[in-house]
Amino acid sequence: MFNRFIFIFLICFAFASCKHETVFTEVKVNNRYSMSIPDYLQTCTDLHKDASMQYQNVEKDIYAMVIDEKKKTMQDYSLDYDIDTYFNNIASQGFADNIKDGKVSIPGRQEINGHKALIAEVTGKIENNEVYYKLGLIETPYEFYQILVWTRASNKENLEPDIIKMVESFQELPHPAEELPDPKLSDSVSISPAW
Repeated sequence: MFNRFIFIFLICFAFASCKHETVFTEVKVNNRYSMSIPDYLQTCTDLHKDASMQYQNVEKDIYAMVIDEKKKTMQDYSLDYDIDTYFNNIASQGFADNIKDGKVSIPGRQEINGHKALIAEVTGKIENNEVYYKLGLIETPYEFYQILVWTRASNKENLEPDIIKMVESFQELPHPAEELPDPKLSDSVSISPAW
């Protein structure tokens, strides 16, 4: 009888200690890129007017969005950014204004599916609630992508593995060659007339 009780106790303990594994689904956005999204997130449309992808779970208090900017369009406005300049521009804009006591960490450099990426954390307060953001910037030959996932700071420990998996799952899909920005002319090259 005692052995049976111990066996049942061990089985219950084993089930209780097993962590729920999040199920991810690959989502393709406008035939431009794909990301793996946790099954507990649902699509929404009211996080940011320029976002091409938006997901949320209000009960879990987690939100995710992607904003993509074509390099060719930026070139038309004489904006010549590399990933570092782009990061500095993004990090200095919205967060300081919208988050009280906002702090942006020094970004870590990595490669995500063959593309340069900068990953940073943003912390601060919104309406007296401590918040935690993961900001991922990815540069491809065609575009810059801003991936932003956020939650309450108290949720960071539980949700961060899912957040990292989302960001690192980013994959740009094939783009038409005409969307490539025009090549830069080197300052060392001089063109002289043939006459």
